[in-house]
Amino acid sequence: MSGNRKYKLIALCFCILSSLSAHSQEVENDFQTRAEIKLGLFQAKKWKFSLTPEFRFDETFSVDKYLLEIKGEFAPSKLITLGASYRFIGNARENNPTEYLHRFAFDAEVEQTFKRWEPSFRLRYTNYSEDIADGEFLRYKAALNYDIKGSKLTPLISAEAYHELSNKEFYKMRYAVGFKYKLNKKNAINIGYKLDYYLNEYSNKHILYLSYKIKF
Repeated sequence: MSGNRKYKLIALCFCILSSLSAHSQEVENDFQTRAEIKLGLFQAKKWKFSLTPEFRFDETFSVDKYLLEIKGEFAPSKLITLGASYRFIGNARENNPTEYLHRFAFDAEVEQTFKRWEPSFRLRYTNYSEDIADGEFLRYKAALNYDIKGSKLTPLISAEAYHELSNKEFYKMRYAVGFKYKLNKKNAINIGYKLDYYLNEYSNKHILYLSYKIKF
């Protein structure tokens, strides 16, 4: 390779790296922490009701949102679970009065166990997204749990697509990884990390979450 070609190749690599670096610097990254307590109020053979208060904190650990959700689930078979929920949302704003929002959601989930693997798929309709106050969405979530033999620890992974119905476009993807630790028959802790990857803008949201589940 001649000297001129070497210099041209080095210059091309430098331009590509500079472009990638500039592009990566344009991406806005937000950080959030979430904590919730899921209270299992009632559970029968096919029915289940829960109440979940939740707090969301920004990167300075100030309260960004607080939520209260009530949810009912019905399992017509071992394979299928149907659900409906209502969520009251308080959106704390720095220089404006707190904004109050209401979210309704309807779910259909299919779950099956293959040995120790537990794959599932959930379809959810909701009239609200966490980022857009008014707008209808379909959300497609695939998840996989693995039951470790002799362990109280269950690893979890999932991917979820947010489909905005008004413009018929996919709005964002959510990837999650974490684990559930079963304390006893009625208490469990979920800890994990979620990444919201926005498809139409240079923005990501990094979420650390902690969930404590109690069955009565």
